[in-house]
Formats: sequence, C-alpha cells, structure tokens
Amino acid sequence: MSQRERSVKMNDGAREFGLYIDGLRLERDISREDLCEGIMSLSQYKRYLRGETSIPNGKLISIADRLKFSINDIHFLFSKKHDNQKNKVLRLYNLVKEQKVREAYELGRELGKDVFLSDHTAQMFDFCMLLIQHSLNMVSDVHVLELYSKLIDYPNCIHKTSFNTVELSTLIQIVDLSAKSDNYEAANFLYQILSKDSFDFTSTDGSDYLPSVYSNISKILGMQDDYSKVLDVTNKGIKYCLDNCRTNSLSHLYFYNALALLILNKKTKALISAKKCFMLLFIECKDAKFDSFKVLFEQRFKMKLEDLIDFEK
Repeated sequence: MSQRERSVKMNDGAREFGLYIDGLRLERDISREDLCEGIMSLSQYKRYLRGETSIPNGKLISIADRLKFSINDIHFLFSKKHDNQKNKVLRLYNLVKEQKVREAYELGRELGKDVFLSDHTAQMFDFCMLLIQHSLNMVSDVHVLELYSKLIDYPNCIHKTSFNTVELSTLIQIVDLSAKSDNYEAANFLYQILSKDSFDFTSTDGSDYLPSVYSNISKILGMQDDYSKVLDVTNKGIKYCLDNCRTNSLSHLYFYNALALLILNKKTKALISAKKCFMLLFIECKDAKFDSFKVLFEQRFKMKLEDLIDFEK
C-alpha cells in the first residue's frame, strides 16, 4: 500500500469516528455550537467530521463529558455499532452468494435505513444491492455496468496498487457483463492489475477469494483466444493456491492451464496439468465436476481419460 493510500485510509477512519460523535450529538439534541463551546472552534469540529485530522484525546474527553459519556463508553459504543453493521452486511453478502436473492433483498431494504459508520461497509452494502437488483431484473445490464463503474471509479482505479474484496468483486462483475457483449477491455484491464508486481489484495479473506478471481479471468481470456495470457494467469493462480494451501478453484486453474498449453503446442505439459486437475477432483470427491471436465478433456485432447491416467511424463 502506498503512503498516499495509507493516509487516505487513516483519514477515512477519523471521519467515520467524527461522524459517529456527531450522531451522538444529534441523539442528545445538542447543537454543534453548544457541544463545541469552550472546547474547540466550530470550524475545527467540522475538520474532524471531514476526517482531515483525528480528535485529540484531551478534546475528546471534554466532548464525551458534554455528551454524558466517558471516553471509554464512546469508543466501546462506536466499536459495537461498527461491528454490528459489518456483520449484518456480511450476512447480506452470504445470502447473495447462496443465491437467496429475495431474502437478501428484504434484508437489504432494512439495512438501507441505517447510516453506515464505515466507508468499506457502505461500499460492500452498495455492491450487494447492485448484485441483488440486477439478479431480480430491477436494473438492466447497461445501467448496472454504469453503477458498478461508479462504485469503484472504473477505469481510473487501474492506477491503484491495492484492492479490497469489494473492488475486485466489482471488477469481476464488470468483466463478466462486458464480455457478454464481446467487450474484453475490462478483462485485459484486470489482467494488467493481476500481472503487476506491486499488486496487493488487502483483505483478511484474500487467500480464499483470490483463486476464484484468477480462475474467472482465465476463462474470459480464453474466450478471447488469448492463450498466452491464460497461461500466465493460471500459473500465477496455481502458485498462489499452492503457496497459501488453498484448493478452491485450483482444479479449474489446472484445467484452463492444460487447455492453454495444448493450444500453445506444449502437449506434454498440458497432460501433466490435466492429470493434476482430475487427481484433485477425485480426491475431493467432486463427481459432477469430474464428469463435466472429462467430457471437455476428451473433446479437446482427442483421447480417453483412461489414457491420461496411464500417462507418465
């Protein structure tokens, strides 16, 4: 993460806390002038609300006292509300992933009445609602593509070096929607991001999520017949999975890797990747996927799966 991005993140946290203080002020029916009197100027208070700087502890103690709280009370209440909001939005996200779209929509309508303390939580909520509304045909492909782009400032975000889960998930949606109309600019854009040495995924669940990103972009790049890029991305994805002990999407990555190698006239290596794919599916007892890949393998490689099993490099 760059110095500028760290600074922005710190300022966001200061603004969220400042806005929470202002929310307590409203609940206590105290004017900003009365809250600030004898403690700080009104203009300084507004700077705290904008996140330009954090509230010093000395002034925060005085403000907390005027709001009839201790400073520990305020920090505890802020943390509790922040965590409650985050957990609710994560539940919304999980409902979307489980394709319980109507239930997610009703929960989203309730959550939408709240004011989010965290910009990241608000961004995740907005992303989930766009997914839900698009799934329910409440917004068109063209309109939701515009809204996704606005959510993450696409395509200007190419200059960033670090991405969170929402930003990458939104990029994947933009890639998929664009590919439906044979527009692969977004796919090449995401490929550029993943190929950067400075690429950084800032998320606690990054090791679980990134493999599916590598798999998805590999599939889209294959639709373009850009197999050198497919090979590059799948190699990165496979290495990432092995380095982080993750198997989700690994079978897909091995299979796309095998197809790319085959088309690039590297059949021996292609067979090695294909064999790893089927061994993994067999170990994980994923019979449906095993059968599906078997059909594709025999069509593309012009050989029986039994012959692959007997193959030795």
